[in-house]
Amino acid sequence: MMNRCFLSFFCLSLFAAALLFSCTSGLQENQTLSQLMRERTNQMQLIKSAVEAGTPIAAENTVFTPFAKGDPSRDALREPGVQGQLQAFDSFYVRFLDAPTPENYNIVVQTCISCHERMCPGPLRLVRSLALEEIPEPGFQLLNR
Repeated sequence: MMNRCFLSFFCLSLFAAALLFSCTSGLQENQTLSQLMRERTNQMQLIKSAVEAGTPIAAENTVFTPFAKGDPSRDALREPGVQGQLQAFDSFYVRFLDAPTPENYNIVVQTCISCHERMCPGPLRLVRSLALEEIPEPGFQLLNR
């Protein structure tokens, strides 16, 4: 009787643990802004590869989590100017997903570059590599005459 009771308790415990795990694994934990940016960079690298290969962009398969939902890792990222840039980026990204053209894609990349040049230092070389066409760097440039 003791073994049967123990076995029943053990099976019930396994079932409860499996149920608890399946319910909590469906919940998305809060992501940091950095994590969201890495995910977006990975998405954009795949999109760029598709555009360069001449494959249609399947924007409906793209998971979009607005940057505004990310937890800033530094207080400076909570500043109104940075938050405004993030909202602008999100709106341009939604516009791209609604009309996935190379032109709209480049606008998204330019928005990234603008923020990382003016507001938040970031991986500019990586961001520039996402562009379909070279985007000139700001600053003094000699003109060829």
